[in-house]
Amino acid sequence: MGLTTPVPLVLLCAVWLGGSIYLFIATRRRMKRYWERSCAGRAWLKEFPTAQSDDVRSFLVLFVGSFGFPRKRALQFAPNDRLLDIYRALYPLKNMPDALELETFAKRVEATYGLDLVRIWREDITLGEVFAKTTAAV
Repeated sequence: MGLTTPVPLVLLCAVWLGGSIYLFIATRRRMKRYWERSCAGRAWLKEFPTAQSDDVRSFLVLFVGSFGFPRKRALQFAPNDRLLDIYRALYPLKNMPDALELETFAKRVEATYGLDLVRIWREDITLGEVFAKTTAAV
């Protein structure tokens, strides 16, 4: 008698693998507009001429870390990027479960800068607006 894997288990694994690959590709497509950008460092310094580039970089590293993006992607986000647009690129369906990225970002912003993101939240708030509030809070 040899060991055999039940067909339903093999089928379940194949469906899971296919679904994972599909979600990876679909997410990559939705994030394409951000990932194809060149460095947005100039846009940040133009928008915030008195800001130190290390402060901008630290803020963006905090942001990408909260969203689970690679650190190297930090400067691909611009000051006029809306937080909900980025979030919806990851989770296009309203009731889709998420990894609490916005909540994580809010907690990290409060811990790092003392800024309560929930108090200033608007659906159209941008990364630049949050950054401006963090510099005012410090």
